[in-house]
Amino acid sequence: MIQGLDDENEYLLVFDDGNFEASGTTFINVDDWIAHTPKEILAKNCGVNASMFNPVPSPNPYIAAAANFSSEGIDYPYGDLSANKSSSLYDPFQRSPGGGGTIQIFDSRSFPISTTIEASVVTIKPGGLRELHWHPTAEEWVFFAQGQARATVFAGNTNARTFDFAAGDTAVFPDNYGHYVINTSDKEDLIWIEIFKADRGMDISLTQWLALTPAPVVSQILNISVDAVRTLKKEKQLIIA
Repeated sequence: MIQGLDDENEYLLVFDDGNFEASGTTFINVDDWIAHTPKEILAKNCGVNASMFNPVPSPNPYIAAAANFSSEGIDYPYGDLSANKSSSLYDPFQRSPGGGGTIQIFDSRSFPISTTIEASVVTIKPGGLRELHWHPTAEEWVFFAQGQARATVFAGNTNARTFDFAAGDTAVFPDNYGHYVINTSDKEDLIWIEIFKADRGMDISLTQWLALTPAPVVSQILNISVDAVRTLKKEKQLIIA
């Protein structure tokens, strides 16, 4: 159950199964289930008068107005849940080494219940760049929540394509496809949510990879000077100002 409080709020609902639908999920249709159960059965099952269920709506509303229940105290008859029976997380944004924005990561390390999905909230300042990189273990699903962006995706064998994005757009960057994302606005932050179907998302930085490869090898392949190669940063920059 999720309840909005003093102001409006938005959330992105993500499942690790592309065939997921509400049908077959009792937890998300409890009022619909009750509406389709004979009232005498409900009364016997719950130990109440059958008329209590007369107001139950059918079809069920997906979103409904309700009183604030944050102060409602519910005592669990068998005592408090142990720490490993529930999970909650607030993780502060981490500034990227490259100084171009922030990233907030939720994966199995910081949120143990998340064993099949890793999520990140990425904020890039105007003109900032999510450095060239690729993901070796899972494709990246992206929802652009704010701003404007451009990305070029490289598939190998001369295959590449450039896309422009705005708030509300979605994208998929397949695993092992090199790509970047740049904030094309000169005044608005770019914010997106990225999802990986994995307990932990991984990325490989192109710059770091080149910097940690013997400089003469990189020099020969790219036809640039060894001295230039040795200026490449050996630490991931993630988001570059």
